[in-house]
Amino acid sequence: MTEAEDHPSEGFHLIYPDSQFLLRSRSAQALRRLGNAFVRHRISDSELETLTEWADIAVSNFERSDPIARPTDYFERRYSDPQPIDGAEVIAFSDRTFSGPANPMGVDVELRRAGDRVLSKVVFGAAFESAPGRVHGGAVSALVDDTMGYLMVVIGEAAYTARLEVDYREGVPVDHPVWFEAWEASREGRKLKVELTVRQDDDGAPDQLADPLITAEGLFIIPTRGSA
Repeated sequence: MTEAEDHPSEGFHLIYPDSQFLLRSRSAQALRRLGNAFVRHRISDSELETLTEWADIAVSNFERSDPIARPTDYFERRYSDPQPIDGAEVIAFSDRTFSGPANPMGVDVELRRAGDRVLSKVVFGAAFESAPGRVHGGAVSALVDDTMGYLMVVIGEAAYTARLEVDYREGVPVDHPVWFEAWEASREGRKLKVELTVRQDDDGAPDQLADPLITAEGLFIIPTRGSA
C-alpha cells in the first residue's frame, strides 16, 4: 500500500492525520474482533497459551518504540480548522478513546455530520455485554459523551463536558447497530445544552417511529480563550 492510499480523504474529516490510518484501523478492528470473540467463546488451554505468547511478543515489539503524546492544540483547532462538510465521517484522533477506528479497545463506530447534528452508527460487541443481550450502561454513557463531544467539532466550538444525564428507557442490544443522534438544544453565554437519543436501526437508518432506547442531556462549558 502506498502512502497516498493509506491517507483517507474523500468522505473523511480527520483532524489529526495518521500516516498509518488504514493499516492501524484494520489492525485495531481485528483486535476488537479478537476481544469480543475472547469474551464470547472458549478455546483450549494450549490455544490460550499460544495466544498469550503471541500477545506478549506483540506488546514487547510495541513497547520498544517511543510513546506518542496527544497534541496540545486540540481545543484551539475548533476555531482554526474548517468544519467538516455535511455527511463527512468525523474523526479526531485515529485512536480516540471509545470511537477511534484505530483504537483496539474501542467500539465499532461510524460517526458523521448530519446538518448541524451528529449521527453515529454504533455496534457494541460481546466485550460490552452486561445483562444478557444488553450493553453495559457505562459503555453506553461513554458513547453518549463522545458523540456529544463530536458535536462540538461540527458546530466549531471548544467545550468540556460539565454534566451528563442519561435516561435508560430500554436496553441497548449487543451485536446490533443502533444510532446515536446529538444536537445543540440551547445556549446561554458559555453554556451549551446538548440533547441526544439512541434509537434502533431500521434498514440502515434510525427508526424515528420507535421510542428511543436512550435519551440524554449534556451541559458543555466553553472555556475562555487561552484557558483550554
